[in-house]
Amino acid sequence: MYSRIKSAVCMGIEGRGVCVETDIGRGLPGIGMVGLPSTMVMESRERIKSAIINSGFDFPKGKITVNLTPASFRKNSSCLDLPIAIGILSSGGSIGEVSEGWGLIGELSLDGRVLGVEAALPMMLYLKDSDLCGIIVPEGNAAEAALAGGNIHIVKDLKECVDLLCHDPQEVNDKCRLERIYTVLEKDCAGNNNEMSASDYGDIVGQEKAKRAVTIAVAGRHGLLMVGSPGCGKTMIAGRVAGIMPAMTEQERLETAIVRSVAGRSNESINSIKRPFRDPHHSIGRAGLIGGGSYPVPGEITLAHNGVLFLDEICEFNTEVIESLRQPLEEKKITHFRRGEAYTFPCNFQVLMAANPCPCGYFGDRDKECTCTQADIDRYRRKLSGPIMDRIDMKISMEKVEYDDLTGERNGLTSEEMRRQVIGAIEFAKQQGRETYNSELSEKEMSSFCALGKEENTFMSKAYHSFKMSPRSYSRALKVARTIADLDESETIKIKHLAEALNYRFQE
Repeated sequence: MYSRIKSAVCMGIEGRGVCVETDIGRGLPGIGMVGLPSTMVMESRERIKSAIINSGFDFPKGKITVNLTPASFRKNSSCLDLPIAIGILSSGGSIGEVSEGWGLIGELSLDGRVLGVEAALPMMLYLKDSDLCGIIVPEGNAAEAALAGGNIHIVKDLKECVDLLCHDPQEVNDKCRLERIYTVLEKDCAGNNNEMSASDYGDIVGQEKAKRAVTIAVAGRHGLLMVGSPGCGKTMIAGRVAGIMPAMTEQERLETAIVRSVAGRSNESINSIKRPFRDPHHSIGRAGLIGGGSYPVPGEITLAHNGVLFLDEICEFNTEVIESLRQPLEEKKITHFRRGEAYTFPCNFQVLMAANPCPCGYFGDRDKECTCTQADIDRYRRKLSGPIMDRIDMKISMEKVEYDDLTGERNGLTSEEMRRQVIGAIEFAKQQGRETYNSELSEKEMSSFCALGKEENTFMSKAYHSFKMSPRSYSRALKVARTIADLDESETIKIKHLAEALNYRFQE
């Protein structure tokens, strides 16, 4: 007997449809799988058999053939356990014919429980857009089900799934479905509201220039490199950046949730989706930073999508790892090719880097003498190559805080004030017709929004030749100047804006 069940798998961060065709005929008992199943899928045969028997159903006797279509790409997910099990039960006559209006995903345990799976959200979104009347997912993926919306139903075991399939998808009560999902969410989130308040920039004293630079960087999403002696506050400055970024849009929340789902970091609740802050250790490898593997998974740059990627002690990173950032910083995405398939992951993040001025950390320090040789300093700084530095829009040198500043009255910029400035600059840019961050302006948009007057053009002409700027560095300096002008709510870029932008780019 033949059956056909609709499901999906995840390729990169996108869901892709899979139809599970099952047929039971004469021959030696067993389950044969075709359609490019991976080792993970092939191992599901024993799980599925035990789950069916332990759920109280009769396991069909005969030769079972499972075909995963289309056969043009490899399927690598335990989410096919549930549709395969339902297909076997339907073909064996243990349950009635299953309507093709249902879509199923879920992993099975040996006792028949339906377990949550990774990358459930992009699969749900794909099935939701496939005009299905109902989608069945594990109870462990309730948070993602609530975010995806639509006719999604959660189940805890195989028997409950079969009971649900006995109904026509059109007849299932949506009110009960939503109540069930949110009841599970409330139970899972109980006691998770003890989140500490975010640290405030008002706690940092004596680094007002650095705060100004961070405000500019966030307002235009420009890359920022902070250089300074150990303990001057570079890490404290970076750790508070997410708190001054504007609230996430619905699209950004969805993109962030998809990335977390694919990485196996599903959110406890919808409201817990916040801007990511990633600060990998300098010992991280290339695959850990940009992603990869036989079946590519997101790296740190993708986990930082729509948030902050902070690379502390950047000159301690492996040179190959640093150089791997060239393309992602430019294109805001990373593509891995495996077995003829392209896996594309987004990586549009606010990049912050911190470094010491030399290996010992005290080159140029007023109080401590540097013990490094010139060769040591040159070797240390060469970790940041010209192409990488060309992609970093801003650089600041941070000084140690003086004792009087440390013990005096704290009246510097707070996170709330900085956030207000950032949002004001972004809103001003939108009023001028710019919908993207200034760092992402195309050349065509720059000719319109970054046009210079006669005096400003003369000023930049001299700077271009004096600093031996490349076309890319000129373009990026102009974008930073546009952001500074936005903070001043100036429709035109003035010389003072250009001067400040050049100071950040060519600061020693």
